[in-house]
Amino acid sequence: MVVTRNWDQQIESPEDVLRSSGEEISHTKTEKNEVYALPYKASLRDRIFVKNQGSPIQKISRVLTFFNLIAENFWLKAIPHSNLYYFARKLIKENDDFHAVIISGNPFNQFSFGYHLNKEFGTKWIADYRDDWNTNNLVAPKTGLNAFIGRLQRRSERKWTKSAIHFISVSDHYVNKIAAFTGVSGTTIFNGYGGLTDLKKEIHPTDFVITYNGSLYDSQPIESFLSVIHRLYSEGYKEIKLQFPGLAFDNKQASRVKENSPQFSENVSILNRIKKSEVMQLQANSDLLLMLAYGDLKGIPSSKLYEYIGLEKEVLLFPSDNDVIEETLNHVGLGVIAPDENTLYAVLKERLEHKRNGSPTVQKVDESIIQSYSRKAQTKKLAELLDKIVPYPSE
Repeated sequence: MVVTRNWDQQIESPEDVLRSSGEEISHTKTEKNEVYALPYKASLRDRIFVKNQGSPIQKISRVLTFFNLIAENFWLKAIPHSNLYYFARKLIKENDDFHAVIISGNPFNQFSFGYHLNKEFGTKWIADYRDDWNTNNLVAPKTGLNAFIGRLQRRSERKWTKSAIHFISVSDHYVNKIAAFTGVSGTTIFNGYGGLTDLKKEIHPTDFVITYNGSLYDSQPIESFLSVIHRLYSEGYKEIKLQFPGLAFDNKQASRVKENSPQFSENVSILNRIKKSEVMQLQANSDLLLMLAYGDLKGIPSSKLYEYIGLEKEVLLFPSDNDVIEETLNHVGLGVIAPDENTLYAVLKERLEHKRNGSPTVQKVDESIIQSYSRKAQTKKLAELLDKIVPYPSE
């Protein structure tokens, strides 16, 4: 059984996540699952923020955010989606069939739901870290008032997660960091891939298409990558096409790409968020799929890595993370590792020439290894873990 918030509007900008959605509880039940989607009512803070974009009034929302970030450490109703907790509490109170609860973060304040359910009913729960929280190196160090909030959140993470019987996360590195921080044992469950069976790979006969899907972070060296693309483009490789589906969602990161590709801007497509099926088709029709390492940061595979693997396409990693991304790509036999700009230039030029000559590079993969990264395989691993740590009660 799944309890989640309602998403009845398109998410085309960060502000859309903050808007109210749904008027009533949606209940869907099949032979295999049951889902409750609850209405989401935007908080006063979020309503002010969304309604007053670019206005001085919007600054009021920053003050409310500060008080909200303090209050949610002590008061459940300060969490905008606390109706999820109260609904789950009602279900558990009225049914004896619940053996454990898995609570996913982000948002990590949902871990307080597990803490309170455990405190009131003795409910066993597992914390699902799809990212890490206070051990996250992608977030800039906090200073001033933000440092105060950070101390509160670190205290809350330890307090809430210590009431969990276990946690899961997306890489061994994350698991080790979170375990050391919280004192709770954890297991790696990859994000995995799925839903790729209906895709047809239709590669353009002359264009050489490189696709980078999803979010871009400050620590990822997109400027260096685009510098190499500019070099190749100026040498006559005008067939290079770059696609960034979803990047228009973040104006700051989209600007990084635009500002570093003026000489070949007509060959760069920066797209808004589009349907999952359309994104997957764009990737399936690409010559190369791009992974950008996160600087010196380790243990960050990102969900796109597994989508790339499921498509069985060559994946260009620049530079190497010397960690989980390179290890995974080498394991599945799809990796094109470029540790520096010179290597990147060489591998791209080689593949461009191969395509011009009608002999594109073909990777040989082991299907059983590819399948081990599927969501089906990862779900089986999770089920085996749950059988071990939450034994089904005997009749």
